[in-house]
Amino acid sequence: MPAPAIRFERVTKAFGPVRAVDAVSFDLPRGALVTLLGPSGCGKTTTLRLIAGLELPSEGRIEIEGRDVTRLAAAERRIAMVFQSYALFPHMTVLENVAYGLSVNGARRGAAEAEARAMLASLGLEGFEARLPAELSGGQQQRVAVARALVLRPEVLLFDEPLSNLDARL
Repeated sequence: MPAPAIRFERVTKAFGPVRAVDAVSFDLPRGALVTLLGPSGCGKTTTLRLIAGLELPSEGRIEIEGRDVTRLAAAERRIAMVFQSYALFPHMTVLENVAYGLSVNGARRGAAEAEARAMLASLGLEGFEARLPAELSGGQQQRVAVARALVLRPEVLLFDEPLSNLDARL
C-alpha cells in the first residue's frame, strides 16, 4: 500500500498553555479532497499552517509523500496555501503577484509571466493583469490568490476558507 500523501502522527501545537491542536493523527491519500469543519478557534487554520510549515509542532510528526517534514521550513516543502485574507502584495500588479513564486524559484521573467497569464486566463482574469489588488473585487482578489498558488504546481494545495468571496457560478 502506498504511503499517504499527508500523515499526522499525534501532532500537538501549543501556544503557551493553550493547545490549539492536541495529539491529532490522520492519513490523507494522494488526490484526496479533504475539508476540515469545526467551530471558530478549534484548530483548523493551525492544522493547515502546520502542514505548510508556517508553524512547527510542539510534539508529533508530519510526513508528506513519505518524507518527514516535521522540522522543515515552509520553503523546503512543495506546498502552496491560499490564505483567508488572500495575502496579495498590494504594490504588485495581478500579473506580478501570480508570477512572483515562479520568479523566486528561478524561472525567467518571460516564462514566469507566460505561465501566470495562462493561469489567470483559466480563472477568468484575462485583461486584469495590469491592475493592482486594490482595484479588484474581493472575489477577483481571491482568484488571484488561487492562481498564485496553482501556478506553482505544488504537491499539496491548502486552502483556508478560499471560496468565501467567490460567486456561486464560478
